[in-house]
Amino acid sequence: MPTAPAPYRPLRDDVRDRIRDLIVDGAYAPGSRLVERTIAADLGVSRIPVREALQALVLEGFAVDRDTRGIAVRTYDAREIAELAGVGAALERVLVGHVVDGVTVEGLAPLRTVLDEARVAIERGDVEAAVAANSRFHDVLASLGEGTMAHEVLAIVSQRRRWLLAQHSDPAPIHAEHVELYEAIAGGDRARAQQITEDHVRTTIENALRAEGSPS
Repeated sequence: MPTAPAPYRPLRDDVRDRIRDLIVDGAYAPGSRLVERTIAADLGVSRIPVREALQALVLEGFAVDRDTRGIAVRTYDAREIAELAGVGAALERVLVGHVVDGVTVEGLAPLRTVLDEARVAIERGDVEAAVAANSRFHDVLASLGEGTMAHEVLAIVSQRRRWLLAQHSDPAPIHAEHVELYEAIAGGDRARAQQITEDHVRTTIENALRAEGSPS
């Protein structure tokens, strides 16, 4: 049978996703101006889909419209960072409980793989790769809870959490906490795994505040 054509996807949606990824990954730093002309040239598109994409990102909370000064990447103050970390941790705590109750050896393998990737990156001094691996740990963990309500709700804030989890100036302590969490999950220790998830919030907030600088 012939393969069904892929559903139509507006260019502005692709451009929005690409700009969002650049914001989350730190290519466009918090507070920096998002200039239509420059972004259009960088992405190889016209300014119209860029303009539409930036307006969508304002609505999503990744950018702010500063009237006469143009659109810029959103910055987070200490209260907002703490709230975002707390929301993510509360949802992940519930999800971790489901994971501990139902995870298999095969299910743990992807978590072990991403832990090893982070360890290798830390050992060779590749901070960027280690930070990326630490962030992927949470994505893999979330995927193990697929089908639960916690997974569904966590998906709503997943991109903002991805930004937050990428603000690790020192990936080694984060990796160490991930190892502890993995061991608690593998050992079937539900209470310990959930406690580590809650404790992890502190380190996440400290790293995000350090990356943001002095909050306004």
